[in-house]
Amino acid sequence: MKLFMVGASPYARKVRAVAVTLGIADRIELVIANPHERPPELVRHNPLSKVPTLVADDGTAIIDSLSICEYLAELVEGQSVIPFTPGEERRQILFRHDLAHGIMDCAVIRRVESLKAQEPDRADWMARQVATIGRVLDWFETSDRLDGPMTLDRLTLAAALGFLDFRFPDDGWREGRPRLADWYAEAAKLPALAETEPFA
Repeated sequence: MKLFMVGASPYARKVRAVAVTLGIADRIELVIANPHERPPELVRHNPLSKVPTLVADDGTAIIDSLSICEYLAELVEGQSVIPFTPGEERRQILFRHDLAHGIMDCAVIRRVESLKAQEPDRADWMARQVATIGRVLDWFETSDRLDGPMTLDRLTLAAALGFLDFRFPDDGWREGRPRLADWYAEAAKLPALAETEPFA
């Protein structure tokens, strides 16, 4: 399999963390590809020119990080990253995944906007992303589902927090959130996170 990605992407890190957790990271070749440059090999598999994109061994392309994570989980019998049986457990994991994924979305938007010329509207838009991230972090701080096995939702949350540290180290997201800070400190030691740290 090939995973087209950029080193700093929290979405790619989520995929990689899932692969490590599933024990199949060694089956995936990492291909660094800048989607803004529309590299032909990436575009051939994904005309959207977006990363991460996974190309399976049979040449099938899987796009979108959640779809990739689900595909990888399908390859491992008895896996516990994400339940496939419809029901409350799956709904709750996907709900928490979507919240954590939303942190990534807001942080990536903020990062992209921060690279552009400063304008009042742009500053307001970035401030909205910061506020949204704060609300979601507060939700996780008080959640009774923070602890437990490293399922997709928790891996996504850890990747999101790692991206905040990587791109916005001075934000101080840990302030006022001791449970979340302690949880992440332990999660970051796990191979799924320690082996997938973002890079420029």
